[in-house]
Formats: sequence, C-alpha cells, structure tokens
Amino acid sequence: LRESLEVTCFIAVMGNKGPTIVRFEEPGLPVTVNVRVGSVLPLLWSATGRAFLAYLDERAVQTMAQEELASASDEQRSSLTAKEPISKLRDAVRKAGCASVRDTNLRGISAVSAPLHDHTGRVCAVLTALGATGGFDATVDGPIATAVRHEAAAISSVLGYSDSPSRP
Repeated sequence: LRESLEVTCFIAVMGNKGPTIVRFEEPGLPVTVNVRVGSVLPLLWSATGRAFLAYLDERAVQTMAQEELASASDEQRSSLTAKEPISKLRDAVRKAGCASVRDTNLRGISAVSAPLHDHTGRVCAVLTALGATGGFDATVDGPIATAVRHEAAAISSVLGYSDSPSRP
C-alpha cells in the first residue's frame, strides 16, 4: 500500500491509553509527522481513532471519546455535528467503511483509515494512510480511501474474517 500510493502508512491497535501505532512505514520521500511507533492518537481527531471509535462498542473506548469531547477546544468542537457528535461520527465512518480527517490532528496532514477485522469480526487493528494535505485526497470516495479499504479487506480476509454471512 505504501509503495502503490507513495504515502506514509501505519497500523495501530487499541491500547489502554487509546489507538497506538505498532508499525510505521514511510515512502521514499517521507512526510515529516510527529508520530512514530508507540505514539497514542486521539479517538475524535485522528482518522485512526475515528475508525476504532466507529467499530468498537467497548465502554472504555466510549468513555475515552466522551473525555476527549469534554476537553475539546471550540475549534475542534466546530468540526463535529453539534447534536450527538460521537454518534453521528460513528455512523458516518460506518457508512463510508473508513474514516478520514483533514488537518484535525496535525495541521497540514490528512489521513484515511479502515478497520482490520479478525476471524470473529472484531476490529483488532486499523490501517492508516497519511500525507501532506495539499497532495493527499482524503475524501472517503477517493482513490486513497478506496485503496485503504481494499487493503484492509484483504488483510481482514487473511485474518479469517468473512463479511458474508455463513451458510448452513
């Protein structure tokens, strides 16, 4: 994915403090970002966090999101729907099959993330592609999001996930 898109890609898992990067791959001409392996990302302001938030119904995840919202700046709050912002965000990500952000976590950086499902259907990790906002199409129907969703589906399949209902 990194080679085909020529963008930075990483995989994150849900840690006890939030989404945590566990593998980070840069293309030949890297985008300088302040995240590396071990970095913990916010749930509401990163594409990675939004993907976890949309697909994990665990109480701890929802509590972290509520805490982030409570401490959000006015600028951050203005990027969300006023009524039921977390619920609306979850619905939008699920509908698109991926999460995208533009300049919300790091100024000048946009990202697209899709969930990786294990054999039980649970989200076990999130795949993210990111790049400089000016040259990175973060739209959920754009070529980067399409590639990220495709790769996430392929990885999920290798992990034993099937999004088709089982036949008796």
